[in-house]
Amino acid sequence: MIRLLLTGLLCAAPFSMCAQTPLVRSGTASAVILIPEAPEAGPGIRFQTSSVEEAANELSASVATISNATLPVRKVAAGKLATELEAARADGKSAVVLGSLGKELPGKRPEPGPGGFALTAGEGVVAIVGETPRATEIGVHELLEQLGMRWFFPGPLGTVTPKAETLQVADQSLVQNPSFEARHFGFNAYDSEPITAAWKRHQREGGPFLPPAHGIKMGEDGTFEQHPEFYSLVKGVRTDKQVCLSNPEVLRRAIAETRAYFKENPQVPWIGMGPKDGGGFCECDGCRALDGDDWDPFSADPCVTDRYVWFFNQILEGLRPEYADKKIAFYIYHTYMRPPVKVKPDPRIVGAFAPIGLCRIHGMNNPICPEKGYLKKLVVAWKKLLPEVYERSYWFNLADPGMPFVQTHRLADEIGYYSKEGIRGFRTEVTNQWAVQGPSLYIAGRLMWDAKADPAALQADFCKQLFGPAGKTMEAYFNLINNRLEQGDHHTGSAFDLLAFYPADVRKQARTLLEKATKEASSSPQRERVAIFAQGFEHGDAFAQMIEARDRQDWPAANKALAQMDAVRERLSAMEPPMLSTQAERYLQRFFRLPVEQGSARATGGNRPVAYLKEEWQGLLDPQRVGEDLQYFSPEVKGGNWQPFASWSSSWSDQGLRYYKGLAWYRQSVEVPEKDAAGRLFLWFGGVDESARIWVNGKLAGTSSPSAFTPFELDVTDLVKPGKNEIVLCVANIRTNELGTGGITAPGFLYAPVKGAQVENIKPLRETFP
Repeated sequence: MIRLLLTGLLCAAPFSMCAQTPLVRSGTASAVILIPEAPEAGPGIRFQTSSVEEAANELSASVATISNATLPVRKVAAGKLATELEAARADGKSAVVLGSLGKELPGKRPEPGPGGFALTAGEGVVAIVGETPRATEIGVHELLEQLGMRWFFPGPLGTVTPKAETLQVADQSLVQNPSFEARHFGFNAYDSEPITAAWKRHQREGGPFLPPAHGIKMGEDGTFEQHPEFYSLVKGVRTDKQVCLSNPEVLRRAIAETRAYFKENPQVPWIGMGPKDGGGFCECDGCRALDGDDWDPFSADPCVTDRYVWFFNQILEGLRPEYADKKIAFYIYHTYMRPPVKVKPDPRIVGAFAPIGLCRIHGMNNPICPEKGYLKKLVVAWKKLLPEVYERSYWFNLADPGMPFVQTHRLADEIGYYSKEGIRGFRTEVTNQWAVQGPSLYIAGRLMWDAKADPAALQADFCKQLFGPAGKTMEAYFNLINNRLEQGDHHTGSAFDLLAFYPADVRKQARTLLEKATKEASSSPQRERVAIFAQGFEHGDAFAQMIEARDRQDWPAANKALAQMDAVRERLSAMEPPMLSTQAERYLQRFFRLPVEQGSARATGGNRPVAYLKEEWQGLLDPQRVGEDLQYFSPEVKGGNWQPFASWSSSWSDQGLRYYKGLAWYRQSVEVPEKDAAGRLFLWFGGVDESARIWVNGKLAGTSSPSAFTPFELDVTDLVKPGKNEIVLCVANIRTNELGTGGITAPGFLYAPVKGAQVENIKPLRETFP
């Protein structure tokens, strides 16, 4: 919340004509920075500290960069401010007073709220007083922004520093208080990088940092090897995937470990706790009795919220009386996203929404997206149960290898909604894919500070300041990507549906805009900035061309596009800081690279494709798992109402099966010439989600590789015959690998290996099938 008490920033005359306090005149310093002599430091960003002295030094250095004039920083003893001000006036200089020292100024001044600051200017004095030292630092950043500085993305190219020989601060009385108590980006490994940390500081990150909440500690001797009975019983066998919450010794140890943690960290308000990431929840009678007989439709598993809320309640009770004010933070996530049914949560439980199984593309109020409507119901329900709720979402597209992903529509919608609902703040997961996400994270940072800020104005400033004469064209490019995501009726994760947002004609529009912007940005650094986003688009366009070539089984073209993608990514990743992170390569490797490389190798180099499988199959769903009993794999079975079923070019989600968990059967016929049927033959598939059993002419050929989306091949020499051959797959999609995928995710074909080749499976095949 921002409050203007006097006229300063609302001056109707041109800015230069408003009453102003000078900092620099004609390249000469005309102000001094005054800070308290006693050190003022306090909690800063996450585990760092912010101090008033650091803020003063940054102000002095930034003014020097803008004007080549250095403002001296002086420490003032308590009660001596008036003397220092008089000395500055006698020297013909203004004063910038920072921190608690500003409270010594005469007259009534505005008071900031929690986490906020007051910035006043007039009569030769600029005062910035924060509720904490970190808030004072944010007030300094506000002043620098008024002087024209911007930090749009990390690094020199993302920083806009004006040049001026004269700097003045408009007279004003400004109070800014954050819309959210907590405002944190989580870049994972990149959090510790100074250049990333600096960017986050300038986005006004701060406030309480929600702790990680995966896992329950039980002491050094509580390992699975020592005490398997402490861990989950799954299908009659103890596993270390989760803990057995109904075991009294598990509870006793968890209480002891939690008490020890708070004894060692008395200043910390909370501890993070919850299931390990993933499934494998205990199926013993005691744990099942703790459940609320509820079902999570998105994970297709029993809801385990009640058992964990019960467990947290017991721990919190066990902390009394020494730690009666301490809290447990946990993620509202996975199969514990729905509220408890029969257990009332202790008010010291702090929840954080982490809706990983819901759409990651659309905003909360987008009518295209029913899943966000479902999330809104969960928010309302949990808010009734818990006094303190945070947001721990995903402001990027998980498992995406680097497609354009400008989502200002979603972030503005979500942040505004959470502000109205009274959510305490954010600890979101993000990636540093700066070249493809455009202004999204910059705008998100500003909206976390002020939920009523205008996202369109923020984006316009982003484009004008970064790109100069190319600003309008770059804004049109960002709007094109943003609007495609906002208006598209696709909801899956990874990049399986992203191509549906960016068909060839849309990519052509984007390319035209970027080419125009490249010509308009005729000088440095605007030219280099446009180039970053143009290369980001080139990377995504190469990915699209690779998938399109793969889907039509043009393997040379797919390999060429993959090489182009690699070259662009290497250029962007080599920048300091990286403009496209290593996560892009990891996701490419996990989901898309291997099918292209392995398919190309098996279609070239002396290997000879014999029959390409068609993208459209005949298909049947098998929710009751009766297909094998009914011999759907047999060529003799003709009935069953098989329907046309798309495979790799269209996700299950786009075929109305977004929430389906179960089996699906695919079949089609291929012709094998007699000369080829007499030789050695392999059936290769680029991948399935998540496992498959394969028959050829009614005989079991084998199972898929143990990893979803991973290529596999089967020796079918003895199963193929001349002429028509029936290929049948039963694909199981039981776990959530990516949202709404399922089925056959990449092309396949029969091929004859080069004579004498030692062909090996890409990975060992599955021994079992669900």
